[in-house]
Amino acid sequence: MEWENTAIGNLFVPDVLTPEQFYDSRRDDSNIRPVKKLMMAILEDALRCFQNNCDAKTGSRKRLFQEAEHWLCGEGGEGPFSFEMVCETLGIEPGFLRNGLKEWRCQQLEGSSTRRLARRSPVVRTGRISAPSRRHSKAIQQAQ
Repeated sequence: MEWENTAIGNLFVPDVLTPEQFYDSRRDDSNIRPVKKLMMAILEDALRCFQNNCDAKTGSRKRLFQEAEHWLCGEGGEGPFSFEMVCETLGIEPGFLRNGLKEWRCQQLEGSSTRRLARRSPVVRTGRISAPSRRHSKAIQQAQ
């Protein structure tokens, strides 16, 4: 008789999972790793737009700041790339990050701090994305 399928068998099943049991199936995220990198790049871009354009008064820089602020600090949001979903996927507490952004913004407005939130992106190592040069493109075409 199998004890696992009976009421008595359920008495021997632990109610609590150990961290190893819980995270064991979550360690292999190779299927979603590219999505996580994309989400990290989106979050970093929003943070960069927020901090680099916070002092803009008019024009496209002000629009970039407002869009980033709306995405980062606006409540709600639906879809796989909403702020809340990105934070949840990356293991970031959205409320904590929002509070930090609001505090940083208040310090900027008061002039008590000019410190930036982050220096450079771990996703884009050079700090910017650029198209390959013509010489590089020709070399790739010739190699194919």
